[in-house]
Amino acid sequence: MKGPSTLAEFEAIFPDEGSCWRRLRAMRWPKGFRCPRCGERQSHTLERRGLEQCAACRYQASVTAGTVFHGTRAPLRTWFWAIFFVARHKKSISALQFQRDTGLGSYKTAWLLLHKLRSALAAEEETLLKGPVEVDESFVGGRGIPGSTGRGSLGKTIVALAVENRGEHAGRARLQVIPRVTHPEVLSFLCRSVDAEQAQITTDGLQVYRILPEVGFRHRRRVQGDKKRAMKILPWVHRIAGNLKTWLRGTFHGVSGKHLQRYLDEFVFRLEHRWHEHELFNLVLGRVAAASPLTYRALVAESAG
Repeated sequence: MKGPSTLAEFEAIFPDEGSCWRRLRAMRWPKGFRCPRCGERQSHTLERRGLEQCAACRYQASVTAGTVFHGTRAPLRTWFWAIFFVARHKKSISALQFQRDTGLGSYKTAWLLLHKLRSALAAEEETLLKGPVEVDESFVGGRGIPGSTGRGSLGKTIVALAVENRGEHAGRARLQVIPRVTHPEVLSFLCRSVDAEQAQITTDGLQVYRILPEVGFRHRRRVQGDKKRAMKILPWVHRIAGNLKTWLRGTFHGVSGKHLQRYLDEFVFRLEHRWHEHELFNLVLGRVAAASPLTYRALVAESAG
């Protein structure tokens, strides 16, 4: 199924709600409908109501139930516009810009809708990083104290980074908000992000990384010394950190530490699919159709770090 790459193509492929519903149905049940209650494959389509009715037990299954779209009051076509903008805009789209472009009634609706989409873009945990991997931490957002930088900064959110070094370019990456740069936090991040058996980790000389060989990671610790050596020791992790900060400032003009992880997930998704821009619409739609719902209450109850 072809995804739209231009506004004209979007209008041609998704002219109305029915066309969006049919594409989502195909994503949800690529091998055909199967009743979640009795397993029957025969069904009757109630397209106007957005339902699929089982021919055997007459159970009515919603194509949006159990997905990011669950319980939405916004038209599916508005969701598809959001997916199109997220997929096709190289630098993403802010909630304010999305509200203006689509005519949504409130900023809150646009903000919630985009965050629900981002909730589907987190990297799969089983896809651990391999080969040469650079690891570091960075400080994002906030104003901090005048004159303070790096680890001396206050009012900022700490982000742990692990990036595959593939020589001429960066490979995959994992970014995670952590509350403190401590042994437990660093180890927890690395165990979820890096394949200990198939990766060689390089870090700067921070003491917290000394424990890595003791827990099974192959580790090369290089003391940075002069800050100018940072790009030579860890070239790709520093470049990714810089690109992240530029992206957050340029597109969103800064984000709250409370919701930063979701933006990190979107950033990583974009990074890892940067060679497949023409496929991004279907990739995002597929993730959204398979992801679990995220309620507004759960979203605003999140804590930073």
